[in-house]
Amino acid sequence: MVSDIKPPADTTDAWSMLMQQAQDGDAAAYRRLLGEMTPVLKSFLRTRFFNAGHIDDIVQEILLAVHTARHTYRPEQPFRHWMYGIARHKMIDYMRKQGRQTANEISDDAFVTFMADGANNPEEALSAKDLQQALKALPDKQRQVLLMTKVQGHSMAETGKQLGMSETAVKVTAHRAYKKLKEWLVAYGY
Repeated sequence: MVSDIKPPADTTDAWSMLMQQAQDGDAAAYRRLLGEMTPVLKSFLRTRFFNAGHIDDIVQEILLAVHTARHTYRPEQPFRHWMYGIARHKMIDYMRKQGRQTANEISDDAFVTFMADGANNPEEALSAKDLQQALKALPDKQRQVLLMTKVQGHSMAETGKQLGMSETAVKVTAHRAYKKLKEWLVAYGY
């Protein structure tokens, strides 16, 4: 089954003609085709996604892929099959991307806060000078990993590439750095 959401047969024939015209350089036909495809693609995605906020992003990805692959469309094949094939691939790519991003997120429950009296008191807060001193106490690799991931906002994978480390090694190094910083903070009364 290609899709549950199907444009009328005469539409797909018209779309095939519009794509052929677009392949021949007709910009107006191409704009019309993309405009007519968009609501159909949104309906197609609405039945497959729980978060409606993602639909516009995925439609954009699909339309870009259609644009990039428009030269591969063969008029003797149904346009609808070609379009939905691209849509399915882009939908899967998008879900994989979202899965990778979600896998790198940490919930607030994973963080341990300091419960000591005055921990949230500004007078007793860690100063920038104290933080610099704590960072200087870390080994170079641990300091670099913390600065790149927490200050500069790089992902673990990006940090690993820049430092010549595997992503797993970066995670282990970051964990060890957090542990050393915590020990330092406790030792100095924070």
